[in-house]
Amino acid sequence: MQTHPDYPQHLAELPHNFIDGVGQTGAGKVRTLRDPATYQVIVELADADRSQVAQAVSSAGHALPVWSDTAPAIRARVLFRLAGLIEAKAGELASVEALNVGKPIGQAKRDVQRAADYFRFYAGCCDKLQGETIPLGPDQTALTVLEPIGVTAHILPWNYPVSTLARGAGPALAVGATMVAKPSESTPLSAIMLAQLGLEAGLPRGAFNVICGPGEIGEALASDNTVAHVTFTGSTATGRKIMQSASKPIAGTTLELGGKSPVVVLADADLDAAADGVVRGIFFNAGQVCAAGARLICARSIHDALVKKVVAKAEALTIGHPLDNPDLGPLISAQHLARVEGFVDRAKSEGLTCAVGGHRACPDGLTQGAFYAPTVFTNVPAHSEIAQQEVFGPVLITQICDTVEQALDLANGTAFGLVAGVYTADITHAMQFARKVEAGQVFINGFLQGGDTVPFGGVKESGIGREKGLAGLAAYSAAKSIIINHRDAS
Repeated sequence: MQTHPDYPQHLAELPHNFIDGVGQTGAGKVRTLRDPATYQVIVELADADRSQVAQAVSSAGHALPVWSDTAPAIRARVLFRLAGLIEAKAGELASVEALNVGKPIGQAKRDVQRAADYFRFYAGCCDKLQGETIPLGPDQTALTVLEPIGVTAHILPWNYPVSTLARGAGPALAVGATMVAKPSESTPLSAIMLAQLGLEAGLPRGAFNVICGPGEIGEALASDNTVAHVTFTGSTATGRKIMQSASKPIAGTTLELGGKSPVVVLADADLDAAADGVVRGIFFNAGQVCAAGARLICARSIHDALVKKVVAKAEALTIGHPLDNPDLGPLISAQHLARVEGFVDRAKSEGLTCAVGGHRACPDGLTQGAFYAPTVFTNVPAHSEIAQQEVFGPVLITQICDTVEQALDLANGTAFGLVAGVYTADITHAMQFARKVEAGQVFINGFLQGGDTVPFGGVKESGIGREKGLAGLAAYSAAKSIIINHRDAS
């Protein structure tokens, strides 16, 4: 296939790593990045090695007193400028994100705008991080001041590189901390571009570093003795390794891990609205979303009617090259395609009913692409692998309930607890479900229709800590207590 006419230009000119305000060629393995829609080579980059990890952390450490002592109002101006530069470069950033990740360009543009919005939101917080006074009596005054935690590490996923980076970098930089980001080895391009824009916006050299490479590089970063906090988004298995690595420097951790999110639809729900929410929740970004609504749990009386609507909408989704803005782009890689296909094949071998999809897709002219058709399995037993494990692809399962209590039991019946949704006209049932479901975020009558100023994070094997909104500032700041004794010495 010929190069797509909207391919971003000059990718070969990007630095491989960004350390102390300077682009560096990696000293590690040379990695080939490919367009997952065509398997065509995009660019080759060299990974960082462990010495460059240490260099990046050292650079962040040297920048820490410079940035933390910068007046909050000045820090705010820098982050506001960074938000503006992201918006000015939005077209280029979105094209790179779409091509590198494989997500439709419309979704990539939304992610870039979200990145700008994160920096703008946290810029507004810089001069509002206030301490408190604590009454101890007439002879003492106690007060707290919020200080930056120190050097922070941000280990990023491949499905939302630019927006996930911004949601951690924004609050870290706002409180005066400095950072080293380690993007996924599959999708490092937008992170490097953002670091360059940060320097242009006025961040001091070393405040925002990017090192690229595989998991070993992330583990080396998390275990560096200078790192005070590690923020990680990715699989539960890798999250456990990151926690172990972070135990070496006794660093704090924020972990946003896997999910198998339930969407419950009760008999009195608006079926059209529910079908729209279910389809959006599982097929957005080809299902490669931690919060994807992978389990549809619905009342027996409406199951077949709702499945019919969902299947019809799934069949109508367009599939194609991400720069052509289809509904679904490719999966991230041929390896991930094989993983998703393995889940589906094993489900079929169990005798489960596949109502639609269940096979690779091949849009016109894209025979080498990692495309998978939107897939729905119906009436899946709760113990089935495909009901319990995160597929991370465009694969939905349905389960049937006869009571609200049974729906709740099914919703809580996995090791995960990231997001949940419920559709019902009965607000009492909705609130009972929201209070009792094991999830960090619950949507009522509008799955994944929220905002990035709302705290986000999971329970159980979906992680620890909260990101987004004002809650996102907590991980990057530490309260210092100061007690003044002013008794009369005489």
